[in-house]
Amino acid sequence: MRHPYSAADRALSAMTRTGRRVPGRTDERTSWELKVRSSAVVTNSGGFASMGAALGQVVAPSGAVVLACAGLLDEWSELGEPLSVRAMSTAGSGGACIRDWLAEAVAVPAGPGSLAITADTRAGAYRPIDTGDAIAVLNIDLGLPFSAVSAGSGPALLGDLPVDRCGTVIGDARALDSWVGFMHGDQGVDGLADIRIWGKGAQEAWEHFDAPRILTAPGDDSHGWLDLPVEIARERAAAINRWASAQDHYPHMAHVDLHSHHHLGWRAGWQHPLRAGVIEVAGCPILFIAWSPLELQRFTGGRSAGQVYPVTLEDVDGRATLRWTIPPHFQFDEQSL
Repeated sequence: MRHPYSAADRALSAMTRTGRRVPGRTDERTSWELKVRSSAVVTNSGGFASMGAALGQVVAPSGAVVLACAGLLDEWSELGEPLSVRAMSTAGSGGACIRDWLAEAVAVPAGPGSLAITADTRAGAYRPIDTGDAIAVLNIDLGLPFSAVSAGSGPALLGDLPVDRCGTVIGDARALDSWVGFMHGDQGVDGLADIRIWGKGAQEAWEHFDAPRILTAPGDDSHGWLDLPVEIARERAAAINRWASAQDHYPHMAHVDLHSHHHLGWRAGWQHPLRAGVIEVAGCPILFIAWSPLELQRFTGGRSAGQVYPVTLEDVDGRATLRWTIPPHFQFDEQSL
């Protein structure tokens, strides 16, 4: 079903809470939200840091692609209907934001084949401490002509999303029903786990236990082991922590990360400048964005503090594109209502 352009003028609260459009209501924030979209990609020097940086590709065999907050992604079924049921219904009606308690997502229709995900970037929020770039606009090519999703010619505002400090996930609605987050499962998804050693006395522990270096990020100096059987990982970590306690070091320096989808997604982005990586879930490629730890400092308030950012359907050279616009923090504060 095509998404009517008048959705851009409908109340965000109604759309994001129910996932349905409510006729007859307008939202005075619409023009401001879309103005933020046009200015969000400007860096401190007056231009893009980068346009169209590649993040990865996903597929949506269910016909619905989801942009979701990662923290409660595996809780949708506990809250009510599975995510796939809600997302496919929402996408079938043209697309909208979906919320249930603290779980949030956007679902839109998608075509067959690979869907390219790119980002327009700007300078990090805390230069010069933060020397990396940050995502200003997230773009998802939906693999459909714009005329297939909208009756209008301009952007259609679907609602808004916060930046989840646990990460952001993009992928097929049905595949994401199988997502295993960081709070579930005592064996992970493949029976494997990683160990990272950090804290007071870590360098001495690296040498004592001959822990290899792990390249978790460019320039990072972490040590530990990857892809160990879970029981071996737990036994090794326990031995290291007993040693650390005896040496009066940090007693929990060896940390075990089970291979949940959440951890594997975070790990997949270790070497990407925007911390984005693709993993497989239920046979489908899924993109995970971990965000920069420094960049995340500006998102601590979440929805309750008004830190939500507009999601739109837009026409890009005739193709339907889902866009999530995250303005610089100073710009957002100055223009807030």
